[in-house]
Amino acid sequence: MKKLIPWLIAAIALQLCVYLYLNHLLAPSVAGGVTLTPTSSGGLQAGVQQLFSYDGSFRADVSKDAVRIYSTGDNSLRKQIAIGPTEKLSYFSWLQDRNIALAGISKPGKLGTICTLEPLNMVTDSQSFEPTITGLSKDAEIIDVAYSTETNVIYIQIKSGAVSDIYRDDANNELTKVEDTPTVIGRIANLKSEDALLYDSVNTGRVYLVDKNGKQWISPDDGNQYALIGTDKNDIIYIARLSGTQDNSKSGGSGSKPEGRLADMILAGALNGDFSPQSQTGLPYPVDSIRVTIDGTIKLM
Repeated sequence: MKKLIPWLIAAIALQLCVYLYLNHLLAPSVAGGVTLTPTSSGGLQAGVQQLFSYDGSFRADVSKDAVRIYSTGDNSLRKQIAIGPTEKLSYFSWLQDRNIALAGISKPGKLGTICTLEPLNMVTDSQSFEPTITGLSKDAEIIDVAYSTETNVIYIQIKSGAVSDIYRDDANNELTKVEDTPTVIGRIANLKSEDALLYDSVNTGRVYLVDKNGKQWISPDDGNQYALIGTDKNDIIYIARLSGTQDNSKSGGSGSKPEGRLADMILAGALNGDFSPQSQTGLPYPVDSIRVTIDGTIKLM
């Protein structure tokens, strides 16, 4: 019996390793707005990126040529979008609480670039929105999206060069441009329970809120600069205090680009409330690679 114990321990350890590997492989990726940069990974065809829905029910195989969504249960192809030779897929994400994906596509038009945010709803075949912005500059593309299923309001950040604009689309498919925003915007987010937009200005280092009452500055007034991280399901707002040491090789040496900003502290606060520091290891860390999940977990990607 004693001779069998080491073999039993080894067998259990092997099973545990296999379980952990499969759990890591099949676990849903953190949903959230990210600019699409397809890469080869996990034995996939070069240029293909796999992204799982929030509960792991669906897998998106994303490349510059197509988006194909499969059921993870039987690996059947459920939906797909072909990306034409003159089109560019610049953005893709799954919602954090629904099996709905959003794809941002740019293509040339007669009066300028056309940017469309196309939904891929795996729950129903209905499409409640498909915002399309026309007459944009040649290099315009969708780089960030903030969407609440409770308010049915979606905000879209479109970037051209270093300059960004934000557009709002509501349940009535009324598309408007959000005015009085800075030209260089880091990230956008919104509250889940009410129609309110959040964004940060790279030039001023401040985080702003725009709602029915207008625009207000909500980050601490303590002489530091801040960037927006995101919001969770309870409308807690997460921001990052910027380190005095930035990566100028990415920011162009001027500090006027979102790239290269480093966070040395993460803070959280409710609307119109004080922000308090959160316990977080691994800082300083690039702001572009920090995300908050819908349950309020900070992820260093």
